[in-house]
Amino acid sequence: MTYPLVSVGTLSYNSASFIRETIESVLSQKYQNWEYIISDDCSTDDTVSIIKSYNDPRIRLFINEKNLGYYENQKQLYNLLNGDFIKVLDHDDVLYADCLERQVDVLLKNDDAGMVSCDADFINSAGKKLYVNKIPFKTDSITRKQLLNFMFRTARNSIVDGSRTMLRKESIGGDFPLSENKKLYIIHEPLCAYRVMPSSLQIKISCIKEFQEAYKNLYMNKNLHISRLQYINVCIVNFINYFVRVFVKKLLNI
Repeated sequence: MTYPLVSVGTLSYNSASFIRETIESVLSQKYQNWEYIISDDCSTDDTVSIIKSYNDPRIRLFINEKNLGYYENQKQLYNLLNGDFIKVLDHDDVLYADCLERQVDVLLKNDDAGMVSCDADFINSAGKKLYVNKIPFKTDSITRKQLLNFMFRTARNSIVDGSRTMLRKESIGGDFPLSENKKLYIIHEPLCAYRVMPSSLQIKISCIKEFQEAYKNLYMNKNLHISRLQYINVCIVNFINYFVRVFVKKLLNI
């Protein structure tokens, strides 16, 4: 049996509190044909020394000469990934031991699978499970059109967030990481854990602009067939979400 190379990539910046747990979750994978690329954006804490303490040749650390910011660092990370399949793991999230194995199996068994995603446990800073975030589709796969309709209706792209998603290498760099003739397959079990922090509520106006720009680019891409009504809807929902977060932040005084 062929075991394709899986590239796991992480963007790190002042991640000392959780990066060890994240790395350990990759090392604990049942599926072992992987490389782990970490792109550090000039951390000022102990992040780099923690990463360097691991002596596994499959773990490679790249340190930026200057702070690039999240999106530029992400572009750089994608260029460093060599695997047939790609998973971007957030610096404070955790993969369960069978995550890579289960997702690789789906991609190998289904030629029309461009991506595979899964449910996720949401945990707090101490690692305590808060709840299960389930993908809101009952079927085992959805089309690109169904995915885009969901994203523009709810202003949510969480079902294709990096830590819960694996995709084929050829999907990176295109107009959208799921081509029209491919499907998103869904594993209805939590295979990873997302860290939910109080700082997640601290959304700035700049984040709204970045979000709006990302959705505007999707809307302007005629190949994706997004209607003007869909774009107006996602803008409205995004601003509502923002003000709800601001209210909760003030209510909890965080």
